[in-house]
Amino acid sequence: MLSILWTLAMVAFLVFAATDFAGLAVSPTLVVPGIQEIRSGQTANAGLDVDQRNWTGNSWGTSSALTYESTGGHPDGYLKMALFASGSQGYWIQPFRVEGKTPFTTAVRLDIEVVGGLVEGYLFVTIDSSPSNPDSNTAIAAVPFTGPTSWSSFGPFRNDTRVIDAGLYYLKVAFVANATSGPVEVGLDNVRLSWATDAGIVFYLPAPFPVRVFASQDKALFLSYYGLIVATIFLIGGYYVFRERRETWNAFRAPIEAIGTRLRARSTWIAVAQVWMAVTFFQFAVILFIPLIGIEPTTPINIDSRNAWSLLFDLANAGVYEELIFRLLLIGAPMALASVAFRFLEVNRGTAGRLPGSAGRHLAGAWRYLFGGVLRRDSPKEAHVAAWVLLFGSAAIFGLAHVPGWGWWKSVPTFVAGLGFGYLFLRHGVGAAILAHFVNDYALALFYEGIGGQALELFISLLFIGLVIAGAGFFAWYSIDAVRHLTVLIGQFRPPRRVRPASRPLAPLGTPPPALDPARAPGPLPTPRPASPDPAFGTWSAAPSFQAAPNAIRDPGRIPRDYAPSYAPPPYGYPPVRFQCPSCARLSGRIGCR
Repeated sequence: MLSILWTLAMVAFLVFAATDFAGLAVSPTLVVPGIQEIRSGQTANAGLDVDQRNWTGNSWGTSSALTYESTGGHPDGYLKMALFASGSQGYWIQPFRVEGKTPFTTAVRLDIEVVGGLVEGYLFVTIDSSPSNPDSNTAIAAVPFTGPTSWSSFGPFRNDTRVIDAGLYYLKVAFVANATSGPVEVGLDNVRLSWATDAGIVFYLPAPFPVRVFASQDKALFLSYYGLIVATIFLIGGYYVFRERRETWNAFRAPIEAIGTRLRARSTWIAVAQVWMAVTFFQFAVILFIPLIGIEPTTPINIDSRNAWSLLFDLANAGVYEELIFRLLLIGAPMALASVAFRFLEVNRGTAGRLPGSAGRHLAGAWRYLFGGVLRRDSPKEAHVAAWVLLFGSAAIFGLAHVPGWGWWKSVPTFVAGLGFGYLFLRHGVGAAILAHFVNDYALALFYEGIGGQALELFISLLFIGLVIAGAGFFAWYSIDAVRHLTVLIGQFRPPRRVRPASRPLAPLGTPPPALDPARAPGPLPTPRPASPDPAFGTWSAAPSFQAAPNAIRDPGRIPRDYAPSYAPPPYGYPPVRFQCPSCARLSGRIGCR
């Protein structure tokens, strides 16, 4: 029964993965036009060094006065807002136009100075498509003030939801003086809003939260990088299908009772399927459980037909780049460097690399750990310890890296996913980790691309639920196997136990040895040799008798009475190793027949 369920789960996963690759094949029809329509821009006259052009002041129904000052800014000119009493307010507004392909992201930076008798007030910034008065409930940023302040810089205030499409928008910077002890003057300078299509090449390092080290929206570079990502995923998938086709087929055609053979198959695709189902089961269980304890799952993904191209690129890129960062860099590189250090010590001690040219080859062999796929159960115990430590460390950093976008709830299921992807890296290589990550992220790609409609979405959803149910068994099996492996690994570092023989009183000297029990003998007792004739006298001489010395008697206390040797020696005249001639089938101690 288990073998039948395993086979059904594998077939369902292969169908599920096929939809992922179909979505990847169709994705260039959306991603390439989206890349070509990338745009960026910013508001005008941010420095305010000459005049207030493009900016319009509004007293917002109060007696406040809004003017431009040519000196005293940060530096030079600035926008001045005079608030004469409690409850006074005002704002500056500038229109700007957004072009290009969604999604868009915005960032606002500004410098502010507050002088006078301010007791309590706040600054807020809004972005909308109407020139009406600003609404603090839709502000992208709000900064409270409890007194005067010199020129200070604030921002960037980032927002991805207020600019939802190309068109005309308005930036509004407002200040409200809730309580004052006298007139208040508010100065604004270097007010700049930057907008851009929210897509591009971004490289970052985990520390443990992502730290950006490179970003570019160059279209030629973007298209080349995207093509490289798509080609990498297809090549890795095809490579494992072709290279391990026999291992995969042998797992499917194994005897129906051989569930262990299937679970431990060396096929990378089978391992990817099993690990992915186990990880997906845990993620699905967490999503169902956390609302019961008052935590609502959140997601940064808000997809529609306009921004689907950006998400399709991000998901494909995550499957490749994140595995290179979190698995190859955080697991493979440390293990390779540690292996180089150990091998260098072995060469210096003379325990390895003693033949001409072998030292370099011995050191170069350490770099096979960089790309993974070399750890086995018979690997050195030190390698297993390093693998476990790096596996948990990289998975923890992988979970924390998803917190800024998803929230803290995402760290737990992502940590378990990191364990699964890390196991695939150690056991099968970085390509297996990339495949598992890609299958996990690209599940609904065809639906995002508008192919198949609700019928395809329903089919994929039902297939997904079936795989989640099957994943419960794989999750249990991998958990038990991991505990068993850790137990064996810990036992290898324990000191050996000394088994003390059973204490028995020593027999006095001269005591005859115990009689041999024929029932416990390993074979028939040897027949005594008859006396041989003496050639000199023509008579039969008695066999010589030997009396054992008292000190030659074995101590019966050192050998248990119930001991019986497990090896029966061959008959007299036969060699210990018997050779059967392949030609005549005769048993002989010689090789070949004559």
